[in-house]
Amino acid sequence: MQRTEILALLLALLSDASSSSTDDKSKEIVYGRNITGIPRDIPQHLTKVFFLNSQIPQVPKGSFVGHPQLEKVEFINTKTISIEPGAFEGLLNLKEIEISGNLLPNVPMGVLKNLTKMEKIVLKLNKIQYLERGLFEDVGNMTVLDLHGNEINRIEEGTFEPLENLISLHLARNRIPSVSADMFSNLRKLQTLRLYENQLTSIPEDIFQNLPNLKEIALQGNNLTELPPNLLPYKTKLIRLYLDSNLLTTLPQEFFVGFPVLKALTLHKNNLTNLPPVLFGEMPKLIYLSLRQNNLTTLPKGIFTPLKNLKKLDLSKNHFVTVDTEYFAGPLNLTDLNLEGNQIHSLDVNVFEKLHSLKKLNLADNKLKTLSSDIFEPLTKLSYLSLKNNKWQCDCNLVDLHEWIQINNATLTPPVLCEDPEHLRGQEIRSLTVDQLICPTLPPTTEPPTTPAFPTTTTTALTTTTLLTTTIPTTTSTPTTTAPTTTTALTTTTIPTTTLLTTIIPTTILLTTRIPTTTTLPTTTTFPTTTTPATTTTIPTTTPATTTTIPTTTPATTTTIPTTTPAITTTIPTTRPTKRMPVIFTCPVQPPANQRLASFTCNYRDNVQGCKTRLVIYAVLLLVEVVCTVALARFTFVLYGLLQCREKMQHKVKLTRISQRREVTQQPPTEAETYIF
Repeated sequence: MQRTEILALLLALLSDASSSSTDDKSKEIVYGRNITGIPRDIPQHLTKVFFLNSQIPQVPKGSFVGHPQLEKVEFINTKTISIEPGAFEGLLNLKEIEISGNLLPNVPMGVLKNLTKMEKIVLKLNKIQYLERGLFEDVGNMTVLDLHGNEINRIEEGTFEPLENLISLHLARNRIPSVSADMFSNLRKLQTLRLYENQLTSIPEDIFQNLPNLKEIALQGNNLTELPPNLLPYKTKLIRLYLDSNLLTTLPQEFFVGFPVLKALTLHKNNLTNLPPVLFGEMPKLIYLSLRQNNLTTLPKGIFTPLKNLKKLDLSKNHFVTVDTEYFAGPLNLTDLNLEGNQIHSLDVNVFEKLHSLKKLNLADNKLKTLSSDIFEPLTKLSYLSLKNNKWQCDCNLVDLHEWIQINNATLTPPVLCEDPEHLRGQEIRSLTVDQLICPTLPPTTEPPTTPAFPTTTTTALTTTTLLTTTIPTTTSTPTTTAPTTTTALTTTTIPTTTLLTTIIPTTILLTTRIPTTTTLPTTTTFPTTTTPATTTTIPTTTPATTTTIPTTTPATTTTIPTTTPAITTTIPTTRPTKRMPVIFTCPVQPPANQRLASFTCNYRDNVQGCKTRLVIYAVLLLVEVVCTVALARFTFVLYGLLQCREKMQHKVKLTRISQRREVTQQPPTEAETYIF
């Protein structure tokens, strides 16, 4: 029974609403494009008249005389350029006027005269340039005034003074250069004030002093460079505060403390470079905060701690290099975090550990090269993640993230692409295999010594069953000015008998070194050499007899090294310097006394003696090499001096001045001498 009554009641309400809507429609009329003036035959039962896209350039005085029942009149896109004073006279019940989308340059005095029941005036999207004092003298009961989208650049003092009941004032998108502290002083009931997208460069500190009921303040899109510390004296009712798209560089200390019902705060598109340590107080209703597109590089630790219920935080398009864990210590209920378009190159693995409610995370357009997959472990509710347009280095350091992406592929939007290495550039990370994520191993590099000659390096490695490894680097400099001739010989010989290895390396100082070495071993010898007319290298190799002889001259030093299974590799590159390998000795180690065999003592003594002998030989060779290097340097210096002297002798000009003194003795002519002239 109760259900039937409830259903009947709902049907009755719907019927009343439908009939009410039908009654409203029956009381309004719309005039279209064919109308060029105000018709005189408006039906008397109508209360609403709309002129839509009509051709009414002028609204003359007394246009609606005889229609006092009208409550709403609208002119939308009617190309109206003038309204005469008294145009609406006689409309004693008129509550709403809208004239929008026209070319109206001003509203003359007297147009709104005697409209005492007026509640709403909309004059948006016209060409109005100024507002005169007294224009709103007779519309003191008006609650909504919308003048946005005009060209207003001047408002006389006291223009809004009669509007004591005004609740909403919309002056956005004009050209207002400044506002005075008393401009809105009489609007004590005002709840919404919109001044965005004007040309304001400053805002008086006392402008909101008499506006205790403000719920929305919109100052975005101006040229404000600073905000007075006491700009907002009444904070308890403010719900929305828009300060974005200005030129603010900093904010006053504790500027946003004491806003119990504030829900939206925008500070994006400013020039903020830093924020004070204490900026926000407890704002339990704040759900959205935007600091996007500023110049922030860092934030004070714990700056968002009071914002316990923040849902959306936008820090995109700043200059953050990294993000600290302490930034997110307070907003534990954060669901949307935007860090797009920063300079972030690394993130701590615990940076999001407290954001368990996060559902959307944007890290696109940063400089991340690698990222640990552990960073996303606390984000159990994450449903959207953007990692696009980063510098992803697809190598072994990305294996963990690669595995996480494959498991959580549905979370990523859009796909993540490799930036490096070059052969993987542009490929989607999730499509790669683990085998492709490798780190290249670079060979060790050494800087070649600077020398005017072409160095020759000879390296001999000996490996025996007694763990003997010997490397002999020998460098001989051979200056030449002729074109080089390159000869490469590769000889591989397996010799079960004795091989005599002798090397002759002549130098410019006629230094000869002889190292006769006797070994029984398989030998692999590679001789890539470059010889010139000024360089003599003799490497005779006999393959049928499996004997390689390289004679070398040394002052009375001969060493015999018997081995059983060593390998000798001799490489003589003469085209460019190579890395010198150190001489390494591995001599036998005496085992503990309780593990010695009977034959150990003799063999051990022989091996130790041989090791010492080789050590002496290589020490002598090193000393000889040093002496040869010093001698060569001295010889080069002397040769250079001789060449300089020779050059001076060839170009020197000796000038000798020879003076000859002639004495002429003139004798008087004799009488016998005759001169004919």
